[in-house]
Amino acid sequence: MIKPWKILSSKQTYKDPWLSVRTDHVQLDDGREIEDYHILEYSDWVTVIGLTSSGNVVLIREYRHGANAVTIGLPSGRAEADEHTEDVAKREFLEETGYTAQEWVKIGQGYANWGTQNNKVHYYIAFNVEKSDQQHLDENEEIETFEWSWQKYFEHEDVHPENCLHLAALYYAERYFAKHPDKRPQSA
Repeated sequence: MIKPWKILSSKQTYKDPWLSVRTDHVQLDDGREIEDYHILEYSDWVTVIGLTSSGNVVLIREYRHGANAVTIGLPSGRAEADEHTEDVAKREFLEETGYTAQEWVKIGQGYANWGTQNNKVHYYIAFNVEKSDQQHLDENEEIETFEWSWQKYFEHEDVHPENCLHLAALYYAERYFAKHPDKRPQSA
């Protein structure tokens, strides 16, 4: 039977407001040791699928330095300490898009990268979203907001590069729609 590794020692080797690196010295069940196993410690994240009453999904276009590319994706953001993930979803969606929603449903959650990260991504669908405000972007954000039909975004043919966490959002959404077919977006 597989057992968790035993942590022999643990130390924080880097920390700033966005990221912490923890370095563990671990012992595997068979006695082998790994002296420097690094874990990236992040806050939990949220990703929002915002759907209009006409069946469009609200998307964002922005430069993402890790990919060195201008990307198309879903509004997303990180939680502050002890912040409820639905509150994060509402805040980030409004800040990045200027849209608000009448109904919020959590559709899933999962680890971002459970091999080397400790955080989860929480997925929400926001129904009947409407543009109600201006964007309130962070100083390092430049985001263009636009809408596509649900089907176009679901097919994902015009999205390059692709973000695996946003693709997971599509999986959770389709699983939700299979249980609630009356909620499936019907684009014109």
